[in-house]
Amino acid sequence: MIESPIFLVGAERSGSTLLRLMLDSHPEITGCEGFEFIVDEVGDDGTPPEMSDYWDFLSTHHIFGSSGLVIDRSLDYPELVDSFLQQRLELSGKKQASAMVHWNFARLLHLWPNARFIHLLRDPRDVAQSVNQMHWYGNVWTGVGKWTDAEREWGLLVPQLRTDQFIEVGFADLIADHETQLNRVCEFLGVRYTEHMLDYAKDTDYAVPDPSKVSQWGRTLSERDIRLVEGRVGPLLSERGFEPSGLEPIEPRRVERLLLGVDNRLRMWQRRIQRFGLRLFLERGVARLVPNESYRSSVALRYNEIERSHRKRSWRSPGREFSVTPDRAE
Repeated sequence: MIESPIFLVGAERSGSTLLRLMLDSHPEITGCEGFEFIVDEVGDDGTPPEMSDYWDFLSTHHIFGSSGLVIDRSLDYPELVDSFLQQRLELSGKKQASAMVHWNFARLLHLWPNARFIHLLRDPRDVAQSVNQMHWYGNVWTGVGKWTDAEREWGLLVPQLRTDQFIEVGFADLIADHETQLNRVCEFLGVRYTEHMLDYAKDTDYAVPDPSKVSQWGRTLSERDIRLVEGRVGPLLSERGFEPSGLEPIEPRRVERLLLGVDNRLRMWQRRIQRFGLRLFLERGVARLVPNESYRSSVALRYNEIERSHRKRSWRSPGREFSVTPDRAE
């Protein structure tokens, strides 16, 4: 087992992909894309899944399916998920493995008690604006919910860590003075900073840090959206070091929350129909109700193929498609 792998944790759109690319450009560190699939099926108490169920889960997982990772069915659960990081190390020829995990990251301690964590923190109003722009959610009130979930989980995880196991990096600080922040990160990881950490901009769709990406919410969000975000985030906004806008937060009542949820669902359905087509969209809904694993798998794989075609180059993994080690498949 890898003794102390590195995990980039925090809410989506908090700068984790940017930092992952920077780390991957370091000659001693490999940076892996979203590795939530190593903890999605683990219980909060560390209970591992049944291996056959986990293999089935991976067989239609949209990120794992294009990761190039190979399943060795002779391994137990901790050994198998560790082998995924080992494979990336072998492929890169580097010494340290890092991976992004945006949710359920507290479960990582059950697998790697000495894991190291880099917590990415971004203004929740910018996160809400960004996830809306990415069409991941239908409105900012729903979208910022993932930020609050991640920050609450981080708040529960920190007391379980030694001080040498974690470091916090603010997105605004990383953008405004990347060299200082990358020096901090490198010192934490026991490596030397190198200017090559910005080489990712040469062959990915991510540019070098741009200060204009900080505090965009003040220019792009409506007053109502700002109030909705601040209402949902509540005291966490100030607790995480962000200044309130001064506007009166909106804390929706039950009926208003219901309407916001319906609005989000309708917008997401519209987005998915545009991307996947009405037929496949409906088939996916039917597949969830029909107890036919073969049909469910077929629908999921077709869905994943379209999703993969829209993925940014920075999220496309090297290597093979989903496969099982041939001599250990039985």
